[in-house]
Amino acid sequence: MCRLVGGMGDAATHIENRSGEPAANPYLYMGTQIIAGLDGIENRIDPGEPVTDPYAQTQKPRMPCSLKEAVDALSTSTMFREALGNEFIDHYVSVRRHEIGRFQAYVTDWEHREYFEAS
Repeated sequence: MCRLVGGMGDAATHIENRSGEPAANPYLYMGTQIIAGLDGIENRIDPGEPVTDPYAQTQKPRMPCSLKEAVDALSTSTMFREALGNEFIDHYVSVRRHEIGRFQAYVTDWEHREYFEAS
């Protein structure tokens, strides 16, 4: 999620936050990262060694690969429910699930070409 660029003694050393989606709400994006970071500090959670490909590694639970997986994970997160409240999480999850359903119901141009056009 975060990448350290540089090192000891290098004045240009900095940390890059690499987990963001450009279309994400910046307030929720940064707020939830702060919540997760504070939870890790408070509970002394060791993040372990860095991984170069979070989707390929097998030692830790993998990160969500889709919006549906991410929404399902949020729905069951006690940490975010405690920090943001059940009402907010339930509403946010409901809106995202409705959005996912609308997207899945849409027939794309590719599907039209692939399944409906005779060659």
